[in-house]
Amino acid sequence: MPLSEDQLCEIFADGVRDIPALRLWLLGRTKFAGQADQCRLLDGEQMAIRPRRRWWRHWWCYVPELSRESLTKIFMVFEVGTTGERFALHFENKRQGSKFSPGQAAAYAPRARHMSLKAEYLSYTNFQTLLLAPADFRRRRAADVDRFDVLLTYDEIARFLPAFGASESD
Repeated sequence: MPLSEDQLCEIFADGVRDIPALRLWLLGRTKFAGQADQCRLLDGEQMAIRPRRRWWRHWWCYVPELSRESLTKIFMVFEVGTTGERFALHFENKRQGSKFSPGQAAAYAPRARHMSLKAEYLSYTNFQTLLLAPADFRRRRAADVDRFDVLLTYDEIARFLPAFGASESD
């Protein structure tokens, strides 16, 4: 049986937390690449703010710019050890054959902006939006994919987390 989107999200979030090579690769794909080796994932701090089984999962908020509630599927805040600067990575995950709901992709950047500088989101000052998806997802959903700063394909992630390789062809 194929893994669900939520199961893949959990595997990814746990991997970023537990596998230094994955974390460095991930950060190396972002505009924060130059600080990757100095960053600490604030998973414990996220859990302290919002105690749940999954520290990363489904961070909801009302976004005035969108006039509605909206969620970030995977939310990770990092702190740069040398400066104390905090930045967030906001992830969406789309499996083979799935699509975005109306306005879903467009909501990521406004939501990330709205959440920045707020204590309940660890007062981050910078962010990027990322999409986890199979390699051919861009071809099928280019306009939505291009709303994200970074696309991480399942086959790239599978180098660190083999479960994503099996999901590439689901």
